[in-house]
Order: sequence, then structure tokens, then C-alpha cells
Amino acid sequence: MSIAERLSDPAWRNTALVLLGMILLIVVLRVLEARRIRRKFPRENIVRVTFGAAYFGLDSEPGAVQRILGALVLLKDGLYFRARVSGQELHIAKAAILNISVASTHKNRTLRQYVVAIRFRTPEGRGDTAAFRIPQPGTWIPALKATLTPGRE
Repeated sequence: MSIAERLSDPAWRNTALVLLGMILLIVVLRVLEARRIRRKFPRENIVRVTFGAAYFGLDSEPGAVQRILGALVLLKDGLYFRARVSGQELHIAKAAILNISVASTHKNRTLRQYVVAIRFRTPEGRGDTAAFRIPQPGTWIPALKATLTPGRE
């Protein structure tokens, strides 16, 4: 089937338009998030950014494990996550981080995947854990440890 024949087929054309629309939406959301991050943090404070992180919530939060997609920013002075759709934010200061590890459980539930677990002290002084699935963990984990826990690897 040639391109001209496919374009004349309404089912194929509608499928192609939906797919292109989804791609365009993803690109627009990513550009907006990149602008928001550039406005929020000075460029010299940003070590690494990913727009494909999944946040599984805090260990202390009641309820089931969440799975929230968004941007994760490694800063020289901490870690910042912002949800793509809801705008939920989490900022963990470097001084509050106790441990960075790889885990397959969170909130006492098996995740069936490996995540980066960030153990930290809350402003109230209690320990808590945030879990993230990060694209390219082989490059992120050493960067997290080198930036946020120097001398404690």
C-alpha cells in the first residue's frame, strides 16, 4: 500500500493523527518542564536532569505505592522532583540525605523492578524514604552518590 493510498484511508489517517498528536503533546510538556526548571534553578546548580523519572511516593505516606511520572533534577545541594501532570513537588536537601541505595521494595511491597531509594531525614527529624525509577540508572546512581553523599559511598 502506497503513502497516497494510506492517506486516503480514514482509519489509517486518524490513527496517524492521534499518534502525531500524542508525540506533539509529549514534546510540548517536556519543553514546558525544561523552562520551569531553568527558571527555578540556576544552571550552575544543576548537575543532571531527566524527564522520564517515576516517583513511587514516600514510605511514610499512607496508602498504596504511587507511580507518578515527572522530572528529576540532581542539584549540587539536593534532589528535586516535579510531577508532570499534577505538579506535585518533592525537594530533598543534601544535608538531609542519609543513604542512597537500590531496592526492589517500597512501602513494604515488592515493586517487581529496581528503584533508587533515597533515605533522608524530614524537617521534623524523622527518617523517610523516597523511591524513584530513573532512566539510565548506571549513570545516575554514581552521580547521585558523588554529589549528595561525598565521602559516604
